[in-house]
Amino acid sequence: MNVFRLFVLIFTPILSFSVIAQTQGPVGFKYDLIASNPLAVVAAIDKYRSSDSGSNDDVSVTLHQYLANGTNPATHAITVSYASPQVMDAALSAQANSPTWAVFQSEMSLSAEIVSSMMWRSLGLSGGNTDVPDSPMASGNWIFMKVDDPAAYAEAWQSMVDSQADEDRLSTLLAIPADGAGGATHAVINTARSPGSQFAPQNDQAAFARFREEVSEIREITERVRLVKVKSW
Repeated sequence: MNVFRLFVLIFTPILSFSVIAQTQGPVGFKYDLIASNPLAVVAAIDKYRSSDSGSNDDVSVTLHQYLANGTNPATHAITVSYASPQVMDAALSAQANSPTWAVFQSEMSLSAEIVSSMMWRSLGLSGGNTDVPDSPMASGNWIFMKVDDPAAYAEAWQSMVDSQADEDRLSTLLAIPADGAGGATHAVINTARSPGSQFAPQNDQAAFARFREEVSEIREITERVRLVKVKSW
């Protein structure tokens, strides 16, 4: 099977939809890929997202470069965010039958290969500065985990991030409905303005230590990676 059939889930041609009632928060996908020609990947996404069939203000796409991801062979990750499940349904139901889409598939298949994928769902829980991901070198510290008591973890996590009051970071808690064989149920997406700024200490070290103690028995970390943003569309 051609691995780029999976890109249908990312860039299914976005046709003209009527206004959709957005009753839930964002949902989306993360795709890990080995990019043999990163510049060609950027060029292909640029071209598609600027087309009539590929543009949609309710769908955002970001290309990240891995800085550290252990034995994972991926060089880059693409994250896709739909404003709501209804937006996702509408986008994914559109048929990939346009010449623009065919060209995009062909161009991507020459420059990258998908090696894994996962689905995520916003829980509406976050803390920090929502402008940080717009920084030119926004850097991610993504922590994937298996959580045994989601309600208790979410309460402890939100209390901790609220105590930090950090203008140079944004932290978001996501649910992971599907990640293949990885076993993660949740992810914490920590974003700083640059890779170096990720090393700044927590503003409230005592609150962070208390949080780690509170969740030590109810969560198991499955993966920890560092990335830097290449471009967002």
